[in-house]
Amino acid sequence: MVRVCSSPYTSTAHSADFEMFPFELSDFQKYAIEAIVEGNNCLVTAHTGSGKTLPAEFALQHFVERGKKVVYTSPIKALSNQKFYEFQNKYPHISFGLFTGDIKTNPEADVLIMTTEILMNKLFLKDQQTKTQMDFELDIDNDLACVVFDEVHYINDRDRGQNWEKTILMLPKHIQMVMLSATIDAPENFAAWCEKGRSNEVYLCSTEHRIVPLGHYGFLTTNESLYKSIKDESQKKEIKKEMDKLILLKDYKGVYNEVGYLKINKYIKLLEEKKVFVKRMHALNNLSLFLRNNKMLPAIIFVFSRKQVEQCAREVTVPLLEDDSKVPYIVKKECDQIMRKLPNHEEYMNLKEYTDLIKLLEKGIGIHHSGMLPVLREIVELMISKKYIKMLFATESFAIGLDCPIKTAVFSGLTKFDGQQMRYVLPHEYTQMAGRAGRRGIDKIGYVVHCNNLFPLPSQTQYKQIMCGIPQKLVSKYKIGYNLILSLLSSGKTRDFHTFSENAMVYNDIDNSIKKQQNKIDELRIKIEMKHKSVTMLQTPYDDCINYIELQKKLPNLKNKHRKQAERTMKTLVDQYRKILQDVEHVKEIDELNKAEKMEMDSLQYLESYIYEQSNRVCNVLERREYIENIEGGYKLTEKGGLASQIAEVHSLIMTEMLLSTNYFEAYSVEQIVEFLSIFTDVKVKSDIKAATPLDKTEIKSLIFDVMRKNDVYSLLESDERLDTGIVYGSHNLDIYTYMEDWCNATNEVQCKIVLKTMEENKEISTGEFSKALLKISTIAKEMYNACYEKDEYDLCKKLLEVDGKIMKFIVTNQSLYV
Repeated sequence: MVRVCSSPYTSTAHSADFEMFPFELSDFQKYAIEAIVEGNNCLVTAHTGSGKTLPAEFALQHFVERGKKVVYTSPIKALSNQKFYEFQNKYPHISFGLFTGDIKTNPEADVLIMTTEILMNKLFLKDQQTKTQMDFELDIDNDLACVVFDEVHYINDRDRGQNWEKTILMLPKHIQMVMLSATIDAPENFAAWCEKGRSNEVYLCSTEHRIVPLGHYGFLTTNESLYKSIKDESQKKEIKKEMDKLILLKDYKGVYNEVGYLKINKYIKLLEEKKVFVKRMHALNNLSLFLRNNKMLPAIIFVFSRKQVEQCAREVTVPLLEDDSKVPYIVKKECDQIMRKLPNHEEYMNLKEYTDLIKLLEKGIGIHHSGMLPVLREIVELMISKKYIKMLFATESFAIGLDCPIKTAVFSGLTKFDGQQMRYVLPHEYTQMAGRAGRRGIDKIGYVVHCNNLFPLPSQTQYKQIMCGIPQKLVSKYKIGYNLILSLLSSGKTRDFHTFSENAMVYNDIDNSIKKQQNKIDELRIKIEMKHKSVTMLQTPYDDCINYIELQKKLPNLKNKHRKQAERTMKTLVDQYRKILQDVEHVKEIDELNKAEKMEMDSLQYLESYIYEQSNRVCNVLERREYIENIEGGYKLTEKGGLASQIAEVHSLIMTEMLLSTNYFEAYSVEQIVEFLSIFTDVKVKSDIKAATPLDKTEIKSLIFDVMRKNDVYSLLESDERLDTGIVYGSHNLDIYTYMEDWCNATNEVQCKIVLKTMEENKEISTGEFSKALLKISTIAKEMYNACYEKDEYDLCKKLLEVDGKIMKFIVTNQSLYV
């Protein structure tokens, strides 16, 4: 049973462990350490900056001292890289390895840092003998003592969340888990699921307390045109009193301030009424001036657009650094020195992106978004750690775990595009970003400021919901798809695949839905029973009521003689039974209730058999497409299925069929394979310049159309089988494949720059985005290599080994300044 650790910690049994730290630990930290030492699991939920990483760091030392290994998982590569760098410097007596798909280093280390997907794949294949080696060799059953899941609330991620579920499900029960999460709603439910099937307990170590409390404020500014439009001097005075000041929206105790909202609303309406438009540059500079003068720097400004991050940063002209700061004179030298760690540092240092970044850094300004080259992002992170940056413009992704000690968090907007639509940020997203403010041990309070000139004011209700809404509830994103069944078969399971999924968190959701559904049915049955009892009160015989209803239904379709006959019969019944019309309505109600009960029973049956049926239907598709075959009492992988089981980066079945239909790309060159693989990358291009259909290059065009046809086939199959695999069909990137041949054939810096410039001019694709796409191609090629090597398809293996040499060049590399 989950141990909820909510009372003050009083035990002295583990005092020696607590004394490892030079400061008094919080109660939740003590409970977590007790769980680790006692051989249990712990779920730590706390605000950013509350010290939730401390139990994980204790676990690293605790298990390594006992000769055991630890796996530390994180949701994103950037966080894995940063943790590797941080832990290496902090714990020089412990060896660390890093595995992110792009980077592999030190596989024999005491602590292996990796993305969750890499651990999941290792767990599925741990008992399987393959010709190709995994990224790291680890005796999971005997050597691994603990897995740390950093940012475990990522289980809520729409696309990747199910990978956390599968990893926890596959993890041997004796291995301890240390799970670190932002605050979540009903964490005891998640903890109970994690404990299911394990002999050891899960300690739920939560804290709502923020070490550095936060105040949330609005900020408005204006220009002289407003004052010129107002004649009343007292009104001018009142406005000047409120402009360029903080207006309280939510206090340090978390209480929403309605008066502050009304005040902001009043002045925004005044600006609109007077047709006063405040430019973004003016608003940002006035806010920057206020933050500087009131000692509220360093600050992070959240901007929900990668392009606008850089534009906003360039618009700030207010001096942010102290008058005697050395940063303008030393930052370039220090950045250059760090860059020289890389063998191709000159290529980076000659980039316009690098020189532009240095100009910003010299002013104490940084930028951070996923469209930047990873190395340039890391430069910014290192400059933050040196306290050279006073103002950082960043997208929301920076809020995910990356270390950034700041005093003030600023919102330049409250709406974002979530991949499907524009919407307001959710309460937990707001809390995650706002939680960056306030430096433990430095600040007594942290500030969260809304630059209200820059976005439409939400309604009072919406604003309060964003700032004060309940934390996110962890809801299973688990899907039963092709890769799951293929992976289970690869790991030795041959039947009853539904039993694996019945242990997933989704089963709890289904179980709750079943209970609600049963309650609805019970309520309907009570109503039906009451209605049936009242049938005895009818003044018209029940059979005559049914007869009348049947005639009423048939009447619209009857003609001439038959219609007149029916009408006469109905009239006779009405004449015979004075209350028949009322009684008929009563009988209809019973009929409707019976239909409703049947519908609800069908829904109940669907829920009760959902996991079993979905598993069987996936097997049906796999069997029809010859990936698996029926054996006595179960299934086994076919040759084709064995190939598909090795593929996860793209649709495994479609890629397998492409391999087979092209005889392992026998007639295609390395360059053409790269062109083809580029359609599986995720490069964002504006809709008005996005390619909707394949353009030129006949050979590649035919491959793309083949993939599109297969997309349609599987989409239709899933529809026919009523499958929900979570796969989104019809989304392929047709915007960069025509540039790939030139990129592959570029042999020097000048030629590489021409390709990048052409792509930026035609498609507005940044170097950083293109770099990400090429790294994705590299990952797919490596995965295909492993799959083909298992099948002795050495000709294609040889081509795939050449892919990195063709695409990883100039500043497109998997290099990291942290490694």
